[in-house]
Amino acid sequence: MAKEPKYTSAMTAVIKEVSDANEGLDLSLCEAIAERPEFVAAEISARGVVAKARTMGLPYRKAEKVTKSGEPVLRKEELVLAIERSLNLQGLQSLAKADKQALRTLAAALA
Repeated sequence: MAKEPKYTSAMTAVIKEVSDANEGLDLSLCEAIAERPEFVAAEISARGVVAKARTMGLPYRKAEKVTKSGEPVLRKEELVLAIERSLNLQGLQSLAKADKQALRTLAAALA
């Protein structure tokens, strides 16, 4: 007995149509798709739509991680690279072990 596909051809067409109209998908678009009656009836979540879009090879934009204050998350290694560029030096990787706030202060002072 063959397994019945979870997504109908109409559902995959909707996903492709929304992706083409928006030059790719993101989580908010996938949530809107998942709220359509045919997706609700099939019990397909927004995450399920994301997974299907990725298997279809459609472009998907992940949401960027932000801090509580809304700023983009910076890794300590990125701060050290900015400091190295400001000082025109290399080999300061061990600074990545320093406190993040201290690195931010130093990078801001050098900018």
